[in-house]
Amino acid sequence: MKRNLAIRALATAASAALVAGVFSVGAITTAQAATKSTVTLLSTADITSLNSSTADGNTSYNALPASLTGMGFTYYNSDAKLVMNTKFGSMKIVKQAPTDFQIQYTVAKGQQWSDGTPIDAVDLLLTHVVISDKYSKDAGLGDPAGDTKPVFDSVGYGGPYGQNVVGLPTLSADKMSLTVKFGKPLPDWELLAPGPSPVHALSLLADGKKGLQSAAANTAAKAKFLKAFTSKNTAQLKAMGAVWSTGYNVTKVDSTTNPLLLISNGGFIISKYTFGDSMVLVRNAKYKSGPAMATKNPIKTVVIKVIKDNTASVQALRNGDIDIYYNTLPTGNDKIALTAMPNVTTVSRVGGNYSHMHIRVDAKQGLSDTYSGIFAGNGTRAKDLRKALLLATPRDQAIDVLIKPVKADATPLDTQFAFAGTPEYNTLTKGSGVAVYSTGTQAERTTQALAIVKKYYPEASETNPLAKFKFLHYNTTVRNNIAKLFSAEWKKAGFDVEDVALTDTFFDEISYAKYDVTMYGFGLNSISQSNGTEIFKSDGGNNNWGWNNSALDELMKSLQSDILTPAQVTAKRLAADKIIMSNYWGFALYANPTITAFNKELKNVKTAPVGNNITWNFFEWSY
Repeated sequence: MKRNLAIRALATAASAALVAGVFSVGAITTAQAATKSTVTLLSTADITSLNSSTADGNTSYNALPASLTGMGFTYYNSDAKLVMNTKFGSMKIVKQAPTDFQIQYTVAKGQQWSDGTPIDAVDLLLTHVVISDKYSKDAGLGDPAGDTKPVFDSVGYGGPYGQNVVGLPTLSADKMSLTVKFGKPLPDWELLAPGPSPVHALSLLADGKKGLQSAAANTAAKAKFLKAFTSKNTAQLKAMGAVWSTGYNVTKVDSTTNPLLLISNGGFIISKYTFGDSMVLVRNAKYKSGPAMATKNPIKTVVIKVIKDNTASVQALRNGDIDIYYNTLPTGNDKIALTAMPNVTTVSRVGGNYSHMHIRVDAKQGLSDTYSGIFAGNGTRAKDLRKALLLATPRDQAIDVLIKPVKADATPLDTQFAFAGTPEYNTLTKGSGVAVYSTGTQAERTTQALAIVKKYYPEASETNPLAKFKFLHYNTTVRNNIAKLFSAEWKKAGFDVEDVALTDTFFDEISYAKYDVTMYGFGLNSISQSNGTEIFKSDGGNNNWGWNNSALDELMKSLQSDILTPAQVTAKRLAADKIIMSNYWGFALYANPTITAFNKELKNVKTAPVGNNITWNFFEWSY
């Protein structure tokens, strides 16, 4: 089970009332006065893990507290520019030969974990464990590409780091620098930087320790991790892997929680969590791993409030119960209600979040599952039925009715490799074959679809739909309404649709073969040459639909690992899109029009289109 860190599956804000004018407008309550030192953020689903890098924990909700408790070499700002975080450290290429490409990562001196343990380059080594397939196999921790979960059940395997790294990273004599060797020069090499982890805490947790330890014990624990890493000590690494994979899963944080689980190098430390309600984070007094925190009216506490119903979320902002509302799939009525609040700033923009609909052809690689539905395989029948479904999908109608009220110039998104409005986007969409889904009227396309369906179900009609399949989507107002529009049109083409909307268990279900078609969202964590590759590779972490095409795999691996000119990148992406379209696997729907609304008394809230959308500059926040 692999999911690449470049993309996170997104489930957007929970269901909202469709009644316009449901919110009265009033003044922000005294809870939002300028003397506040607490910022309350919104989470639209429960936080389930303090480790968002595991296969089960890789959600945007778990990434929210992680963005406040961890800092590394880089982050994206509000202009989608990759910023080098020199407070944490630096990186540079130290050798660049055709078969020997080396990058040195240096941790800035003087940093400490929140328990006082010095941060050094040993803390970077866990990244190698959880993203190098070869290391996992060599250390007896399992094959990440196999049918059995590896001991470190990470979403990071299978990417350009793991595919190209050579040997073990090497430490400098003072243990402040780490040099990583790759077998070839790599594109986007800045994005390969290892992230820091409190490896002493992982070692102590694996040994069963229950509380913060002495400086000497922490030093010994870090040395024990380093020795286990270097010698590939399977027994010790397995004990650590068991903790890393499941030990950070949480239903509460209170006085009984082992504080070794909460060690931070970010601006805040988790102090309390009540499942289904809220998480409280307090200032990390030892924070030096990022830009300095604001000093005038600074933020001392961050609360993440779980509110699953969007109507209640908007009302909470109006009442001052939350300070920042963020929604990657708002309704038109959300926009009306939010912009009507006099003491709230509302910002709309399109970023790296987008919605998509895809069709299963096989079981997801790595799962002991089978798929035999109507779209299974790559025979003529399956491909014809997939094409019919896509022809009968009324993307334009869904955008006109549900997305344009939020963003008037919204249009269908016709590729998952480039942003709309760019020259590359125009090249890809003109040449890939996607234009067939916007040619003519929807009624004409649905008629074509029904003719295809009748080849295999001669008695099929709108009143006698026979081509059965199961459609899974996340349970939100927008997605539920899109599903209704799609299902109605699919029925006209002879499809018999079972519509399934899930919330809490959605991410547990999307990979499984009992669902033929899925609709949800992806959000980019980075902008790189390899964008989208983990969706379409046969073993890609975000390929939940069993797609497998050897020619496409070669294109995806090249985009991940070869240094290419812009023209070469576009050519490979176009070739990939042609394969994707010719197999009728699905398509993107639209770029999500995102709304951020926040208390006007709160300064320096600047949403980023990729990465940590809201919290990237928490250090600048103040009242």
